[in-house]
Amino acid sequence: MLENKIFFIIKKITNVILILFLLSYTIFGIIGKVKAASYKQTYTQTVKTGIDAFPESYKPFLRKIKEQHPNWTFDAYFTGISWSDLVKYETDHGHNRIINSADSLLKCSCGNVASGYACASSSIIQYYMDPRNFLNNDVGIFQFLESSYNNNYKVDVVQSIIKNSFMKGNVTFKKDGQDVTMSYAQIIMDAANKSQMSPYAIAIKILQEVGTNGSNAVTGTYTFTYIDGKQYSGYYNFFNYGAYDTGSAVTNGLCYAKDRGWDTPYKAIIEGAQKYGADYTAKGQNTIYFTKWDVVGTSILKSGNTQTVIASSDSSNQLFRHQYMTNVRDPNSQASKLYNTYSKNGILEEKLNFVIPVYNDMPQTNKLPTTLTTKDGDLYYTTGTEIMVRTEPKSSGARVDCIIEKDTVVAVLDRKCAINNGLEWDRVKLANGKTGYMASKYLEPCGIYAEKKAQISGTNIKAIPNLSVKDLANTLNISNYEVTKDGNKKVDTDVIGTGYKLKDKTNNKEYVLIVLGDINGDGYIDTGDTFRIKQNIMKAINLEGIYKTAADVNKDGYIDTGDSFILKKEVKNIPSITL
Repeated sequence: MLENKIFFIIKKITNVILILFLLSYTIFGIIGKVKAASYKQTYTQTVKTGIDAFPESYKPFLRKIKEQHPNWTFDAYFTGISWSDLVKYETDHGHNRIINSADSLLKCSCGNVASGYACASSSIIQYYMDPRNFLNNDVGIFQFLESSYNNNYKVDVVQSIIKNSFMKGNVTFKKDGQDVTMSYAQIIMDAANKSQMSPYAIAIKILQEVGTNGSNAVTGTYTFTYIDGKQYSGYYNFFNYGAYDTGSAVTNGLCYAKDRGWDTPYKAIIEGAQKYGADYTAKGQNTIYFTKWDVVGTSILKSGNTQTVIASSDSSNQLFRHQYMTNVRDPNSQASKLYNTYSKNGILEEKLNFVIPVYNDMPQTNKLPTTLTTKDGDLYYTTGTEIMVRTEPKSSGARVDCIIEKDTVVAVLDRKCAINNGLEWDRVKLANGKTGYMASKYLEPCGIYAEKKAQISGTNIKAIPNLSVKDLANTLNISNYEVTKDGNKKVDTDVIGTGYKLKDKTNNKEYVLIVLGDINGDGYIDTGDTFRIKQNIMKAINLEGIYKTAADVNKDGYIDTGDSFILKKEVKNIPSITL
């Protein structure tokens, strides 16, 4: 009897344990599935064409650029990604970096360093991911230039890009057993069609990789030792694939070319472009920005179309990892090179399309991390390594401070205020409060700070047209001021003009205003100003002093038809004058 009771109790306990086990298994199984699901996020993406498609925070920048370049068009790429998700996925440690010599504010506290590059801080990553920081001029926007193929590209424009390079002429090679002679420009056009890439992007990519004069990788005569120990020549590598730095980069690249049979310039350019196009462009990463920040799906998305993409910890992941470079500054650096190439070859006014990403719930701004502010001056970052700050604007000047490393932010107090040793010099302020001089060529504007409306230069203030007294004061961060013309005080709503005077009552300093383009000093840009330039060109008058500076709107040191052309655009309400 007792034994039966004990058995019954044990059986009930066993059943309870079994039920609890099964229940816990079910509960934790559900929790496990929920946890697994948290690593998989889908985003719906679409592209819309035109400035009006963009959020309000984008529009002022794009409208200004459109006025300067009427043939340019803009696509808004709605990624569907929230800004918080973007930051979460991009600020995990390791795959976004900044040069290790950069300011500590730009480096992650984790201390991870590889090949001279440190893990980048969250703030610097967010700065470079925010497209709006690079829409304030027509240079930074080139990181959004579409690199996929369309029918608007022209062979004569390709020829213009390569006209001063080793590819300016024709090349003869074997194709299907026959000698074929083609221009490099036509080969690049063929490569564009086969790779579905922009021929302009291909031409520029080649010049960036092997240089204007070409390297040994493209001569076909360079002798290299292959892995079988034998020596070879007659191979070409226009994109430097496989040209890693261990040993000889050229040899490594040519071994790569031999493995793929790139024994003619035609094969090397066509198949090299196809590889690049297949690896990035065809997968939707059809701008420099997108090759760095992998925020798009795996195919090119055209206006009006949509696609769904996945961010996941498993193999289905389609976002955030497929990047061409790790340095967060690379897209902006390449944009500058791309712009210069277009500018030098006279093709800036071609039909160019820019694909610019938009994220959900974007913050109002993402500024470059620094203890300096715009109250200190116009913010620039250093582009060279081991830059000296001097007590005088010349190379022999004594050092003000220790060596300034690349990516350091400084406040420019006086831009290009002197010329010595063949260099232009800026007077700058460092984060520690010290001031001195740096060579202008090593400084680039910091994103949203690049658009300057007015700038103090000695006892003068240079300004763009159409600023009110209040606009001027706000731009210069002067709160206690007085602006006069011929001794008469101007009110805040009055438009400033050349020859006006601003008194900073706080510091008891007085400045003479120079409004670029306002040559007759009435505060407006009109035919009276264009007439003054015409008179100067015909030597009927001789513009001097502040009025000569006001007339030199293209800042080349001369008053000529170039200035007249810019001024006429201003008269037609096409803003074209910048500091």
